[in-house]
Amino acid sequence: VAPFSRSTLRRDNRRYYVSRYCNGVLQKLRHWGYGTSLYECRLKGRLPFQLLGSPDDLAPCNATLGSAILGGDMLFEGEQRPLSETFWIDLSSATPAFKRYAHSFHWLQDLAHVADQSKARTTAEAITAWWLETCNVWDKDIWAAETLARRYINWAAHAPLILSSNDLVYRSKVLYAMARQLRHLARCHGDAAAGLPQIYSATALTLGGLLLPNGEAWRIKGERALEKNIKAFILPDGGPVSRNTSDAIRTMQMLIVVRSTYINVNADLPPWVQVALDRLAPFVRALRHGDGSFAHIGGVSAEGGHGTDAILAASEAKGKAIENALHTGIQRVVAHTSTLIVDAGTPPAPHLSMQASAATGAFEFSTGQERLIVNMGPATARGPLPELARMARSTAANSTLIIADKNSSKIMDDGTLGAGVSESQTTRETLENSVSVKVIHNGYEKRFGVLHERTLELANDGHRLKGHDRLSGRKLKKLQGQDVALRFHLHAGVSAMKAPDGRITLETRGGKTWIFDVEGLKADLSDSLYLAQPDNPQPSKQITVSSKAREGHPLVINWTLTEIDM
Repeated sequence: VAPFSRSTLRRDNRRYYVSRYCNGVLQKLRHWGYGTSLYECRLKGRLPFQLLGSPDDLAPCNATLGSAILGGDMLFEGEQRPLSETFWIDLSSATPAFKRYAHSFHWLQDLAHVADQSKARTTAEAITAWWLETCNVWDKDIWAAETLARRYINWAAHAPLILSSNDLVYRSKVLYAMARQLRHLARCHGDAAAGLPQIYSATALTLGGLLLPNGEAWRIKGERALEKNIKAFILPDGGPVSRNTSDAIRTMQMLIVVRSTYINVNADLPPWVQVALDRLAPFVRALRHGDGSFAHIGGVSAEGGHGTDAILAASEAKGKAIENALHTGIQRVVAHTSTLIVDAGTPPAPHLSMQASAATGAFEFSTGQERLIVNMGPATARGPLPELARMARSTAANSTLIIADKNSSKIMDDGTLGAGVSESQTTRETLENSVSVKVIHNGYEKRFGVLHERTLELANDGHRLKGHDRLSGRKLKKLQGQDVALRFHLHAGVSAMKAPDGRITLETRGGKTWIFDVEGLKADLSDSLYLAQPDNPQPSKQITVSSKAREGHPLVINWTLTEIDM
């Protein structure tokens, strides 16, 4: 890392209303055409006589969910559906999320890891046969580009579950269905939403061309689309344009599947596949604390949820964690056993911001294997507290400064992030005894006339973190009288107690003690929540430093977090 660097990021605020409208109109016309008997004829073609291989699936599994399927029920995020010959017809009353899960055949991953594989194969073949009877004709939802792509990937990766039958008629139906769907995907893969859905669609098309006989045209089209989408989705520092690390992990997973398939069928692997993996891995590593958990930045949960260790190992990418991710706006500082991870970037473009938080300037801090300061983390609307899904994305749910309880970027009714932070400036400097990261963002400039400047300085021995938060601007009058709060959310494993002198003592489960102190102001403790998993909120505490802006004066708050020997 250079001893001094400075960068500016500007958000792409375009919402593409005209192009989205035109694409919607064209898609409706295509859907009308897809639903005709003439199009059904266009899906016909040569019957593949075999699948040329089956790539390994590195996605994590849940054997409990697999066992539930063997017991006659499919479960997904609290929803339960009984399995029977009318299962696919009965899904008309299921939630959209459950329908996508079922029709993507994601549940094959769980069946693949139950103890009784003989019964798992029988069950998987039965459910697949029911699907072929009722769903093997075009439907705008069941055959949507992303759902179809994920279904094909799962069918290919778990072919031993659905293609081990001695029933040649059934096997032929499955192979023919795979070819029919790929013929459609070759025409509609461009309809997939921007970002990860396009990666899935191009991956499925590439795999289809590699695994089905006479699939050269599919392979070429899929390979070109995948290369194009990877270049558009992955920034030069290895981070995705969505700024969500889980998207980077899933992209790595798809590239590893593609790479292994090329190798298995003895095809020439395009060199850009490994190059992309080598760029992605350091970014993924940058967002991890010492215990392997992820910093809650961009929408990823602490546990990742995608078999990260296995994916990183399989990627064969050796690059260490990037420390100064200039294009995604992630800063990482490691000093001895302490790790500081800072969100210094602007929010992603609106159409990619459905999971992002209004958290520019937020940070997480860990020592050794234990996390001290965290952000609340993403929540699901299907969890025990549905309202958390929106609250957890707010500025107040992150360890940063907030003015008048207003988000630094607005959370819109459609779930995207709206006006607020449009520009951020980051300065990183290596000093004699520390490393300093300064972040300035304009999220409050239009509403309150000020910029938020935050400087975080971590000592080289890792025992002291100094913070400097400043609000200043040419229109300070707009800030006058407003309540300003600094929030530091504590990990659920940290015990906190306020001392008589006003300082706050933090104690980790491992017995380390840290002292939080703020200059000239009072720090208080209050309740918070921590979500290692989106559906499992845990009670925790937060430190809050409150102040009120005075007329004509920049607001400055200096604070320190210091480890002490007990």
